[in-house]
Amino acid sequence: MIAELVAANAAFTAIKTAIQNGRQIADVASQVGKYVNATEDLRKKGEKKRRGVGGADLEEFMHLEKLKQQEEELKQLMIYTG
Repeated sequence: MIAELVAANAAFTAIKTAIQNGRQIADVASQVGKYVNATEDLRKKGEKKRRGVGGADLEEFMHLEKLKQQEEELKQLMIYTG
């Protein structure tokens, strides 16, 4: 879980910085792919864990909420920077 979270955060930072510096989303396509893959891996692991014994824990929930906030921030950046 930590590796995916680190990968998602690194990709988010790279994408956000690139967009703020006027680069096109196509210029950071590989980072977008890494971000999407890492977030999907985290969600899948969370789903598996919820189906198993014990359910999801608070830390995992908070990480997934942070990823949702990052996605919304990237969406807003892309909308407003064209």
